Amino acid sequence: RRLPLQRTLAPPAAQRGFGGSAGKLKVAVLQDQQIPKQDAMATLQDKGFDVDWSLTSGSDAWAVCTVTSPVTAEVLDKHPACKVVAVSFTGFNHVDLEACRKRGIAVVNVPAYSTDAVAELSVGLALSVYREIPLGERKLREGGWVCSPGGFEIRDKVVGIVGLGDIGIRTAQLFRAFGPRELLGWSRRQKPAFTDAPIGGKHVELEEIFERCDIVSLHVALNAETQGFVGRALLERLRPESVLINVARGGVVDQKAMAELLSQRRFRAGLDVFAVEPIPADDPILKVPADQVVLTPHVAYKSQEALRRRMAITAANLRAFADGEPQNVVLQAS
Repeated sequence: RRLPLQRTLAPPAAQRGFGGSAGKLKVAVLQDQQIPKQDAMATLQDKGFDVDWSLTSGSDAWAVCTVTSPVTAEVLDKHPACKVVAVSFTGFNHVDLEACRKRGIAVVNVPAYSTDAVAELSVGLALSVYREIPLGERKLREGGWVCSPGGFEIRDKVVGIVGLGDIGIRTAQLFRAFGPRELLGWSRRQKPAFTDAPIGGKHVELEEIFERCDIVSLHVALNAETQGFVGRALLERLRPESVLINVARGGVVDQKAMAELLSQRRFRAGLDVFAVEPIPADDPILKVPADQVVLTPHVAYKSQEALRRRMAITAANLRAFADGEPQNVVLQAS
């Protein structure tokens, strides 16, 4: 007797693999994740994905993963099966959102992986400038000893926080431990977490922060509204004993004006971010006297803990998207 034919239904697209092994989705990694390659791959594999370490080549992957490497229309053309771009970073202005929208591709990011790391470097830069740590180190290597009349303490100073998101609030908490006379803050909205105990800060206008504060720490995101946000007019309100800290984005400050005013010794600064990165060799910021500014190469986010946390959240974002419960979405798939 002939047995009846049995139809096998194809699994849903989210389960077919898009080039991965049976039952697994493939993720193409477009950029080094700043942790050991095997660890990054294992983090994705532990969430049930096949991994294609395709830094330059194309793929048939269901998702692509980047950090800061641009994802343009040309890049997406090399990954025609892509349904989601996973950005292992908070900022996503290097992703062509319009190109993704036209292709029905979603974009997810990692919004809060480096809060402690960035806040700690803000305080670290302030201490480096106030206590002249780089100057002392250079003097010792030159065979010297006494390098200055002495630095300054944070205690009893007025500290200003510009931008009171998670990082700004955490920075305020850390500065509070040093016993400043006042903690002033600026944000577009009132933030009870800043004004309430234990921080006990006070909301004021930007101009007051730049006029009154001994330390001003910047924590605003870079977007169309904040490009050049801190211009010459605000910078000129700082006093020679003031210190400007920027661990946000270089573009939020008028860097040309800042370099000019620093060279005139109008204030001092600790800078981790710059208008163009890496800094061009002829950038005026590199001509500022070394005792006026402490420079670090955009490392605020870059602790080992933060980088591994970022990879774990990226993998979780992809798993959630594959399971139909997307999280940290910055662009919905059309």
